[in-house]
Parts: sequence; structure tokens; C-alpha cells
Amino acid sequence: MRLFFIILTVVTTYTHSTYQSVCTKEVNTSAEQVNEVVDQFVYDMQTDITRLFTWAFLNTNDEGDAERDAIGLRYKETYYDPETHYGKLIVDVVVPGVHTFKNMTIETTLTDTVIDGSRVARLDIDYSGSLLKTAFGTFTVTPVSDNQCTLTLNMNVRFGFFANLFVTRRVYRNVIEWRLDTIVENLKEKAETGKVSIRPRPEL
Repeated sequence: MRLFFIILTVVTTYTHSTYQSVCTKEVNTSAEQVNEVVDQFVYDMQTDITRLFTWAFLNTNDEGDAERDAIGLRYKETYYDPETHYGKLIVDVVVPGVHTFKNMTIETTLTDTVIDGSRVARLDIDYSGSLLKTAFGTFTVTPVSDNQCTLTLNMNVRFGFFANLFVTRRVYRNVIEWRLDTIVENLKEKAETGKVSIRPRPEL
């Protein structure tokens, strides 16, 4: 069975137990500027993910909203090797009212390629446990002109057995999709203006 849902600028397909979400936005600045922002996102993700909450993850917190706060991450420790672009995170996964999965090790690896003139930065996420089977995200930056390009975030996630017990398609839509849209909007604003502003959250 293949299902489609659209929320904001995110399109998600669900097939073979895998969610694939794609968010594309036009950015009114050069591809060089956008690539710098993508580089900063990946670097912060692999070295100190808490820095992302000051810009890329801004506007994604919804404490007190049970629908959007159904899954939380508590970041505890990070390791990064700049030569291999390998990172390791130690996190707690918090499912309010259900369980806290403590000291989970998540490994990340970056690969960077150019395909048909577009820069494709892919971050693979590896976790050997019952919450996650496979996950990776790609940022694709495609020049349109000297001062315009498109930025696409493609996120692929296949949850493990325990995660599937509480990550329903409704939970995925309410918890993840709007956050992906917000993150890409933040990257767009950062590339265009050099900062990210606080915005009202979208309604469910």
C-alpha cells in the first residue's frame, strides 16, 4: 500500500514501511551562500547538535503540545572526526508517558557529490537497535541563476519494531513533517538574510 499526504511544502510517501519526505524551497541567493548554510548545518549536526537549536531548529519546539511533542531527544554526548566526516551522538529518546530509551548511540557519515550540476550532501544515520532500521537525509542545492537556487531536503526513515508501536502515520505527520518544513525554511532564511527569525507555529 502506498499513501500520500501533503502538509505545508512537504510531500511524504509511505511504502515498504519506509517514510520518504521531500521539501523543496526556492532560495533568492547564490548557490554558494546556500552551500555555506548546508555545511554549517551538517557540521553542527555532527559536532554539537545543540547549536542547531539557535538557528536551524528554531521554531520547532512545541513544549506542552501533546500532538507535536510525542517524541523528544535529549542530547548527551558527541564525537566528530573531521577527516572522515564521521560523527557519533549519545542521546536519550523520550516518548512521554511511554518510555525513555537511554544512552542510544547514533552514528552519522557525510558523503558529498555533484550530480548534473547540483550539490548533493547526504548524511547517513546508523543505529543498531529496535527503534530505527535505516535513515538518511540529503540536501540538494541546484543553481537556477546567479542569485537564485532551489534547496531540497529528502528524508528517508524506516523505523524499527518498538518505534512502529507509537510512531503512527498521524504522529509522523504531526511530529516530523512540519519540523522538516520549518528546518528548510530556516536554512532558506539564513542563506538569504544571515539570520533566522522567530515565527508563529503553523496550525495542525
